[in-house]
Amino acid sequence: MSDFDTVARPYARALFDLAQEQGQLDTWSAWLEAAAQVVANDDMQQLIGSPELDGSEIAELLFSVLGSIEGLTEPTEELHNLLRLLAENGRSAALPAIARRYEKLKHDAEGVLDVQVVSARKLAAKQQKELEQRLQKRFGKQVDLRVEVDKSLLGGAELKAGDLVIDGTLRGRFEKLSSLLNK
Repeated sequence: MSDFDTVARPYARALFDLAQEQGQLDTWSAWLEAAAQVVANDDMQQLIGSPELDGSEIAELLFSVLGSIEGLTEPTEELHNLLRLLAENGRSAALPAIARRYEKLKHDAEGVLDVQVVSARKLAAKQQKELEQRLQKRFGKQVDLRVEVDKSLLGGAELKAGDLVIDGTLRGRFEKLSSLLNK
């Protein structure tokens, strides 16, 4: 969790409610994801942190960059207002956390479960598909599976779905064994 998770919660909720009211859940999702990527850029972070730019200048810069992204729906005044509000309060860097929270709200509303799998090696497409099907059956929801590789795990995988964490890694088993032996 980032330092901005608490800050992101009310913004994400308000944006989700607005987007749902407007019937634009996917549009806002795309805008927030793009904005999150823009502010995560190292050069943009330096500009955002610069004392030479005030909040309105940062908001204008972000809005113009978003407006220039090909394939993105034309940004609206509501998005401009969000960017201005965040920039003027020194919270533009919270955009990635807001985007994550918004996606969680969107997925919850759509009955989609976000699942993160961290494995010691890359999973084959067949393994991913089988895991996705098993999770859909277990939870009764559509699954959005994100797979990452972490070679430090030695073997196995760790699965995170909401509050559920299943640690099937060798590292986790070694730590558990070590803990039992040290008692």
